[in-house]
Formats: sequence, C-alpha cells, structure tokens
Amino acid sequence: MVHETTASLEDCSAGTIETLLEEMIRIRAFDEAALDQFRDGDVPGFLHLCHGHEASHAGMGTAMEPDDWLAVGGSRLHGQYLVKGVPMREAMAEIYGKATGSNHGKGGSMHLADHERHLYGHAATIGSGQNPAAGLALAQQMRETGNVVVSTIGDGGTSRGSFHTALVFAATWNLPVVYVIENNGFAISYDAGNLPADELSAYGEPLGIPTASVDGMDPVAIHEAVSAAVERARSGGGPTVIESRVVRMRGHFEGDKQQYREDPDAAAGEAHDPLASFRDRLQDRGYLTDAEYEARYADAESTAADAVAYARESEFPEPATAYEDVYVRPLYGQEGTDGGEER
Repeated sequence: MVHETTASLEDCSAGTIETLLEEMIRIRAFDEAALDQFRDGDVPGFLHLCHGHEASHAGMGTAMEPDDWLAVGGSRLHGQYLVKGVPMREAMAEIYGKATGSNHGKGGSMHLADHERHLYGHAATIGSGQNPAAGLALAQQMRETGNVVVSTIGDGGTSRGSFHTALVFAATWNLPVVYVIENNGFAISYDAGNLPADELSAYGEPLGIPTASVDGMDPVAIHEAVSAAVERARSGGGPTVIESRVVRMRGHFEGDKQQYREDPDAAAGEAHDPLASFRDRLQDRGYLTDAEYEARYADAESTAADAVAYARESEFPEPATAYEDVYVRPLYGQEGTDGGEER
C-alpha cells in the first residue's frame, strides 16, 4: 500500500541534520561550479544538473552505511556520486573527461563508478540498471555480507520493461534492495502525470513489495523512508520501492528550451528549492543562523573551485587507454585470436 511518511526534525539526530545540510550544500555548490564551466565551454557533452534533487540525494546517502552499494540510474546523478563519497576533484575531472577522473575520463557525467566506495555506477541506458542492481543484491545475499543495495531511477525509466522485471526478481528472491524512483514530473519532456500510476511506488504493490511515496524535497522524509527500507532489507525483510517526489528546477539538460513547460522560471525559483526550504526550516527552529549558512556555503564553493582548477589542469587520457579495462570473453566457442583473454 502506498503511504506517506511523517518527517520531523525533532525525531532526527543533530548529527543527521548536520550531514543532510552539508551534503545538500555540497551538491548545489558542485553543480553551480559545473554550470559556470559549461557556460564557458569547458565541459564537453551534455550536462544534467541536480537542482531540486539535493534533498533526495542527501536523504538516501545518509541512510546508507559505507559498505552498502549504490547503483545509480537516471540523468541527475552528480549528487548521488558525492553522497557516496566520491571526492569533488575526481567527480569534476570525470565530467571534464580527464584522466584524473574516477573513471579516467571514460565515464563522464552519467556513467561514473567507484567500486572501492561501493558506487556501482550506471548501466548503458536509462532504466536498465535495476536488473544489475538485483544481481548485485543477490550477490550480497549469497555471500551473506549484510550489505544492502540502493538503486535509483527516474520517473521515465519506470516505463521500461527491465524495471518491472527487476521488481519481479527482487520480490521472488526477497533481495536486500531498495528501489528509489525520483519523480520530478518530466520524463525528459513528457509529463509524468500521464503515467499509469498516481504514485509510482505503486508498481511494487502487485508483487507484495512494501512501498512508500514521500516528499523528496524534504531531506528528513527521504532519510527516514530509505533508512527504514535499508534496515528492513538488512534484516532479511526484502525489497522496498520508494517514490521520491521532487521538482526539476532546470531543464532536462543545459540548453534545453523547455518549450513543454508553461513557466520554466517559476520552477527555478526559491519556492521550489529544497535547499532554501531546509535552510529556512533550520533557521526557524534555531538550528542555523544566516552567517553560519553563508560560511558553510562559502566553504563548499571553495572546495568546488578547487575541483574545477584540478580538472582544468589535468590531462586528457591517452587514446590508447581506450583499450584498457575491456572485458573480453569469447561466446559459443569463438576462441578468437586472443584465446579469451580478460583485460
């Protein structure tokens, strides 16, 4: 059954509130720095920014233990990389396509992985990463690691058959996996309100998977929902499907004219900004002053500026490295010329 959570700052520890705020600020500062560089023409390819998703990313990140796995999907992923522990320098260098990036410039903005930090990364196409996440969860179950897998997807990705196949596997094998659907209302340019389910977490109901649909603009709500799901999975309770309802404050990509949107400027305002909302909430409760907030944001901006400088000064990878880290295994007796070497 789809249900709402009731999130309260008073139920949250001071340490968790501190971390939620810190992560949201870091994500915003990082993406603002990336946006500035993109406007200067320094960042290659598409750029999908997290504006509006910061609370969702911070909430799920603080609900996980360091050894839990994050299998990312969708388009707005920078914040998810940061909350899983990827340093700003490595993340920014990867966006620049530089050799010092966490994937040596091969991953880019949407395909960053860091297995040492248990960041599994993105599958080749959007909406296809949930089955690998189920396999990763099956491995945790068989090896009795006690670790949980959190897998993310956007509202548009839920229309792919692979997403629903993954839910079947997760339910059948009672896997320790939490599927988080970040519903920002637009599958690129398609109104998500036209999707069959009113709450996208309801896709888990026919399979008997526990579900929750929460306000993804509230970091405490997401933290509580994902924490409960992670603990249930860790104790053998199986999978959960969570819908995190967020606002996409910018276009699908930088340069998107958003002709499908009635008022793009309204969506970009503070009324829909989860960071401004959380800041105001903390100030109202006496947890934070204006000066403290500004100082924290300035620190994050300084770290992001250092990451930009590091990325700009780094070298592009040598062309020959394109042949490194390639997995080679012959199929159906096709021994090939290299004898089935794994490189």
